[in-house]
Amino acid sequence: MTELSIEPFANPHLEGVVALVAAEGWSEYTVDVKGTSRALSAPGVTTLVAIDAGQVVGAIQVQSDGVIQAHVSMLLVDRNWRGRHIGFRLLREGLERAGGLRLDIRTRTEGYYERFGASRSLGFRVTREHLGLRATPPPK
Repeated sequence: MTELSIEPFANPHLEGVVALVAAEGWSEYTVDVKGTSRALSAPGVTTLVAIDAGQVVGAIQVQSDGVIQAHVSMLLVDRNWRGRHIGFRLLREGLERAGGLRLDIRTRTEGYYERFGASRSLGFRVTREHLGLRATPPPK
């Protein structure tokens, strides 16, 4: 049995991360894999992967100001690896490496975050369409 490691995202992990998001039905990440790679390694973003025996079994993407505020955009654990505290480890490492005092998380997951004392709060998501912008930003 190998030991699970938490590592910074690098391009060799891309296929594994895309497989995780595809399993969740998140097509935004699977349509443009090169764009996904750029998003996962963009300035201000900390993306970590959980690796076991060379396989990506989990991933987290955190945006942070490095001082106070951090936001989790993605936290995924392979269905076969759930229940082993991988998500909790990714959250801890994500906040530690990205910096900040707190993580804000927008999720449909019921009960997971409350298990370790997180409090629920309301929020809003404003899309490009709400602001009268094109659904897809122009290429850079």
